Amino acid sequence: MAMTTGSGPGREAPFSVTTARPDRAPAVVTASGEIDQVTSEHLQAAFDQAVEPSPPSLLIDLRRVVFCDSTGLSTLIGLRGRAITLGLQLQIVPSSTLLRLAERTGLSTFLPFTDS
Repeated sequence: MAMTTGSGPGREAPFSVTTARPDRAPAVVTASGEIDQVTSEHLQAAFDQAVEPSPPSLLIDLRRVVFCDSTGLSTLIGLRGRAITLGLQLQIVPSSTLLRLAERTGLSTFLPFTDS
């Protein structure tokens, strides 16, 4: 398991992300805190680490994300596209904050959200 952290000035919730590659299970990226222009690159790096070598599926657990800006949404859209290109089944478990944002922007049906 690897951990990457990012933080910025005035940040309420520090961002952290971990990557796990359990045997015979989906690769898992778990993030918490705020996804924004400063921290989205850490989420992308964790995705890159999780998909090398290519697992059949990837779960991104964002249940502990408390804030996501437009850069964060753009990052999630980009990760969806990369997963499709790589032939990975991608599932994203959103926080209630992220789900509300996705619903307001029309992305809740575009992003592969799941409850668990």
